[in-house]
Amino acid sequence: MIVREYASCDECGTVHVLRIGMGAEPVQAHHFECRNCGQEMGISVTDGVGLSFGPNATQAARDDGGPIVNLHPSFVFAREEIGSADAFPSIELGSKLVSAMLDARARIGLPAELEPLSVEAPRRARVTEEWPQLRAAWSLHRNGKLDLAKRRMDAFVGTAGYEDTPTSIQDWIFQFIGDLTRPHHERLWESLFEQLGVAAHKDDFERFVAFSGAELSAAHGRRYFEICKAYLGAFSEFSQVHQLVASDIPVDERHVAASSDFDTTRMFYGNAFEAFGDNVETLAAINNLIEDRPFDRLRTITFEAYRSSEKAGRGRAFGDNPALAAVVGEFDNQLRNASHHGDMTFDRASGMIEYRSGKGGKGDAVTIGYAAYLARSSRLFIQLMLVFRLEILIANKFGVRLPI
Repeated sequence: MIVREYASCDECGTVHVLRIGMGAEPVQAHHFECRNCGQEMGISVTDGVGLSFGPNATQAARDDGGPIVNLHPSFVFAREEIGSADAFPSIELGSKLVSAMLDARARIGLPAELEPLSVEAPRRARVTEEWPQLRAAWSLHRNGKLDLAKRRMDAFVGTAGYEDTPTSIQDWIFQFIGDLTRPHHERLWESLFEQLGVAAHKDDFERFVAFSGAELSAAHGRRYFEICKAYLGAFSEFSQVHQLVASDIPVDERHVAASSDFDTTRMFYGNAFEAFGDNVETLAAINNLIEDRPFDRLRTITFEAYRSSEKAGRGRAFGDNPALAAVVGEFDNQLRNASHHGDMTFDRASGMIEYRSGKGGKGDAVTIGYAAYLARSSRLFIQLMLVFRLEILIANKFGVRLPI
């Protein structure tokens, strides 16, 4: 469904025709530029409340002669349609999402026909409904307030629509982040699980598990928590591409993200790159076991030397293992440098980001569309969540410290 509304720029008075697509989340925040003076404008849609205007925007009387601004919380737009009154991204992209879901069902042997929804069945909690509850419980758990964390969890999960209601904080996190990676990346998860099964039968596996719990878990858990806070705290931006990425539907330079709150996402890729570059040491250790070496011995260097090496090359340690290498498909050191150091400039009018390549940002100028940047950030986040699930599984099954 599309709602038509009118907003005037507080700076120059230009009235804009807003075509607002309705998404699933209870709060939908949009940021866009005034088509006349270029100042940032904003509007939010909240369940049970309605529209709120700002920054720099005021509800206006109907004026269909103004510039058209298309907005949607769950989809990006074709570049040539971003200012068109005939843009309906939910039709084309929505059908692709359905196809991806049906393909996933067929792969695991489920019928193509979807079961009819029962009015008695609880509705699955939406991401921005569930995340504040999970974040609070997770934070309490990290602070040693286990009783309070359990009370917070018990008060929420029974109404969150889970088929298999979580009974522990690790189970809750495991199921929640698993939902964020489906349907496409479930294949990568299944391959990771198979590789873990191979490693678990190696002689040095028990020593790896003990080392993981004692030496890796605390630092890894802190990184997972911080990246989840950053990504899910800015989900109103990332939701434009998240399900498309999770369904392996391309988002590239042909697409435009209608909402562009770049300040909230500017440094995400760089920070996620750093966290992922550190935590893939778990995959390197598993690969060592698979290749019949001690977990802390790579082909040419020790595990400690690997841990101090440059992050950009760490995926090469298991590059010959397709299942592990697939989890490092998105890992761009040039984009990391620009994002991590705040060296990207954003043109809201064109929706393009520019940064410099090369060491120290001394190379040629590189441009990337904001929609593509969001998609690559989402893909990196999902990759990190796959490793997170693997670490939770290992810790939970073998009784060592959880990475939470």
